Amino acid sequence: MGGDAGVTPVVAAESVDKVFATRAGDVHAVRDVSLAVQPGETLGLVGESGSGKSTMARLLMGLLPPTSGTVRFDGVDLSTMRGASLRRLRAQMQMVFQNPFGSLLPHYSAVANVAEPLRLHKRGDKKSRREQAIELLELVGVNPRFADHYPRQFSGGQQQRVAIARALALEPRLLMCDEPTSSLDVSIQAQVLALLEELRNRLGLTVVFISHNLAVVERFADRVAVMCLGRVVEIAPAEVLFDRPQHPYTQQLLAAILPVTSDPPPLPRSTWQPENGLDGELREVAPGHFARDASPGARE
Repeated sequence: MGGDAGVTPVVAAESVDKVFATRAGDVHAVRDVSLAVQPGETLGLVGESGSGKSTMARLLMGLLPPTSGTVRFDGVDLSTMRGASLRRLRAQMQMVFQNPFGSLLPHYSAVANVAEPLRLHKRGDKKSRREQAIELLELVGVNPRFADHYPRQFSGGQQQRVAIARALALEPRLLMCDEPTSSLDVSIQAQVLALLEELRNRLGLTVVFISHNLAVVERFADRVAVMCLGRVVEIAPAEVLFDRPQHPYTQQLLAAILPVTSDPPPLPRSTWQPENGLDGELREVAPGHFARDASPGARE
């Protein structure tokens, strides 16, 4: 879904499942997910906690192997890659995490954090790596005179800017953003989101943007995939999904957003439960707009 004829997606999942074995039994975190992200596109991935968003992100990045199905990066099956070839491929996909402080090396300065991917991939000498890292810090709005400060000396927003600079160091094609603004104050969220938007447009990045903040996703994403209990229940262009949601789960998510108005939001007409419509067929209800059959008892 989302594939254009003749264009190879930057990353694509084909009938992907992920099952985790636990003492209490198997946990089916991702169920039969197929999606594709085109060059230069931003795909928003939304759903409540436990819906499988972050697991799906790690599958797309090759950080987790799928239990079944295939994940391809630029047409190459990630499960077939090993050693140096996998290392080269990983340079083209980078991640921005929810907790910037936890993702940075605390005993490394900001410039050393940004230069570390360059060192690991043997790009340039120490001097050139530092120069490139300082340029990246400037690009994301961190003053070079703070380059030798440590992560603990920065605010949360500045820490996330350093983390974004590090993610850009290897000039990736794909940027995976896993709740990159959720741990920040609202005013700082807007600044970081504006930065990501500017970088995406300037560098031509392909982005997968994971969030539970639907207002942020509506602003930032080209298309949106909605996940519930490991399944994609709806996927559509952002303006279409937010204007004409088809699946009851999507409708309930949008109804939960409090509008800036004196009138209370209308309640959903009826309460939908996941067991009522997660096994239905994902079908195209309009060009580029797919939704699962949510009728009780529907089966693929």
